[in-house]
Amino acid sequence: MGSRVLENIRDHLDEQLGIYVGLMIILGLVVGYYNADWAASNREIIKSLEIIAIYMMIFPMMLLMNIEALRNAFKNHKLVTAVVLLNFVYAPLMAVILGFLFISDPFVRLGLFIAWAVPCSSMSIGYVGLMKADVGAATAMVSLSFLLSLVLLPLETSLYISNILVGYVHGAVFTGATIGQVEMNLVKTVLLVLVAPLAVALPVREIMIRKMGEEKFRHISPLFPIVTMLGMFTIIFLLFFSNARTLVTQIYSVLGVFYSAMVFGSISLTLFTFLFKYIKLNKGNQSTYSAAMVAILTGIPKNEATAIAISTMALSSLGRKAAFLASLPPSLLPAFQVIFIITYLKLRNKLMSYYGLKTTTSPASSKAA
Repeated sequence: MGSRVLENIRDHLDEQLGIYVGLMIILGLVVGYYNADWAASNREIIKSLEIIAIYMMIFPMMLLMNIEALRNAFKNHKLVTAVVLLNFVYAPLMAVILGFLFISDPFVRLGLFIAWAVPCSSMSIGYVGLMKADVGAATAMVSLSFLLSLVLLPLETSLYISNILVGYVHGAVFTGATIGQVEMNLVKTVLLVLVAPLAVALPVREIMIRKMGEEKFRHISPLFPIVTMLGMFTIIFLLFFSNARTLVTQIYSVLGVFYSAMVFGSISLTLFTFLFKYIKLNKGNQSTYSAAMVAILTGIPKNEATAIAISTMALSSLGRKAAFLASLPPSLLPAFQVIFIITYLKLRNKLMSYYGLKTTTSPASSKAA
């Protein structure tokens, strides 16, 4: 299969992500509702399929991780600070606020928090490229955000559970031992679904490049996000298939996630597009527009594949229903997130004009931050 064909498939899946996620949700619900007894009696089979799908999502992303790009990551301190604050302070804080405003179920709120506490995905690099901004800087920011998430994601989630969630869950769900078990599961899950695949992927990437060369590796690289998205479709189908009857009673939670996503997307993109025009993040020959697009598109869109993996595996000790409710936001958000990201991408020329660039010329996209 040629490079162009792979790129076309990747771009198609990316552009139609919301439609495919919606189809998997509907298909999972319909099939699962009429096969609920089979799903209940075959939990172990479903769990094994979920684990396979999780690694389908995670491992290909690791193969695209360019650690060498981190050499340039710290050269622009303003850009680094903006991306870190967007990913690990602003987004989790918005999750807390919007969760209380729009969502009543505490476990769905937890899932929303996890969905926005995870870092950006490698697809953010593609978004930056489509905006004709600095792809090299975007690659560095994606790598940096991922590495920071190995520590910050379990830490922030643990703090949320201990200081916010326990106050809103009645009954004996949370004891000291249960909280300790969840915290331990968070660390184990990060090690299993993030650290371990990364440790394998980095040498595999180097071996592949050495064997086939940089050019051929680049040609097959669109295959990796394709596999990731197929894994995401699979895990979403399985989650909704195995919990179809539970979801029937959660329509208000679904609407709450939708409202939260729309408010988060519209406020965030508008606010930071305005702020970064005046709080200039660029350095050297990089344009204000380019630095702003890197910060926004590696700080606002989230890697929901990671969030699904964390909520599905790390929260299993709370019971299957609680784990499913927590996985609901990251399962739904790709369909909602793609709406405002595609809208933003379509505004590229207007945004370039807003930042004072001629739309007939593109900013330097090859210079590092």
